[in-house]
Amino acid sequence: MNKKLFHKDFTMMVIGQIISIFGNSILRFAISLYVLDLTGSASIFAGILAISMLPTILLSPIGGMVSDRLSRKYIMVILDFATALLILLFVCSLGSSYIVVVIGVFMVLLSLIQSFYQPSVQASIPSITDKDNLVAANSVVYQINALANLLGPILGGLLYGFFPIQVIALLSAFCFFCSSILELFLHIPYTCQPRAASIFRTVKADFKEAISFILHDNPAIFKLLILLSGLNMFLTAMLQVGLPYIIKIQLGLSSQLYGFAESSLAIGMIIGSLYAANNAGKLKIQISHKYLLLGSLAMVPIGLGILTEINAYLAYGLIVLSLLAGMSFIAVFNVIAQAFMQEQTPTHLLGKVSSYVMTLTMCAIPAGQALYGLCFENFASHSAWIVLFACLMAVLLSNYAKGVLAAQKEVIA
Repeated sequence: MNKKLFHKDFTMMVIGQIISIFGNSILRFAISLYVLDLTGSASIFAGILAISMLPTILLSPIGGMVSDRLSRKYIMVILDFATALLILLFVCSLGSSYIVVVIGVFMVLLSLIQSFYQPSVQASIPSITDKDNLVAANSVVYQINALANLLGPILGGLLYGFFPIQVIALLSAFCFFCSSILELFLHIPYTCQPRAASIFRTVKADFKEAISFILHDNPAIFKLLILLSGLNMFLTAMLQVGLPYIIKIQLGLSSQLYGFAESSLAIGMIIGSLYAANNAGKLKIQISHKYLLLGSLAMVPIGLGILTEINAYLAYGLIVLSLLAGMSFIAVFNVIAQAFMQEQTPTHLLGKVSSYVMTLTMCAIPAGQALYGLCFENFASHSAWIVLFACLMAVLLSNYAKGVLAAQKEVIA
């Protein structure tokens, strides 16, 4: 395996990711503006988004199984090409009298493709990256996603202001087509796994094998899964639900300032992943809990600023700084955790295990959103204590992480 991080295969995969992820992000944001202009209803698009998340949550485990049994290279090629064709069909359907239904189906299909595409990408990283570069490789992929979350809406908004949705969609289709062509030149090691039984029995056996590995063969991954789920439920969900309420309602600030605060999350992720890439040799799983602890404590000023009832703009400044610092530390923890799981998992199980981890941790977010939705609705005057509660739970999770991860060895079990 190549000792350099940016060798031919990894570089081409990264370029393909940049093209396809940015194309996806720009298109999704432009469609959201299009639906709002078309219907004037934010609730309609919110409903479409909620429904479109279901395939990713429910079918990612199947996508993981597929990525372990078929060539990951050709999965990426075929799905990027299929996405380009799907977008072309969407453009042809824009004149339909049932356009809202068309958009809903289109978003669901995009989510369905993503549930098969993403496990293949994650499982490919250890196959084309030297063990010593695993943390750095994951940080690069992390940065691409963070940049897409940050710049995709900005570029999508700019393009939507100058061009019709058809032009933006065609540009995205071209991006996915270019990505599929580029991925044809990738070399990702692949060993065909024999299938002696029926498809149903094979799926059942794969599912049992992956679950057995997580629960019994390497319980540290199961404990890490619990940790990441708890982090999503208590901290991620609080930020998603609480930030718009605190900034727009409680502090009475503008939507533009709220948008910048949201961007600071992505900027923090980029800062943390850059730090991880530049210090990969020093970042061990045994000390990763310290970054989670620092990230949790960095969020505390959000609650303290509200509790002390300081000037709204000063409180906003504390929020932005806290988000930048907190997400930077948490991003470092996430990169280390991702690399550890990949390192501990045998190659033939990488797709299944990573997809199960992604699915279960994603399921924790809606539960947390429901929890904090009730909290902010019924205890609006005590929002500072809700934030501090989330920070306390994150600190407790970091203490749990210390006990779970401190004794781990960074070798494949």
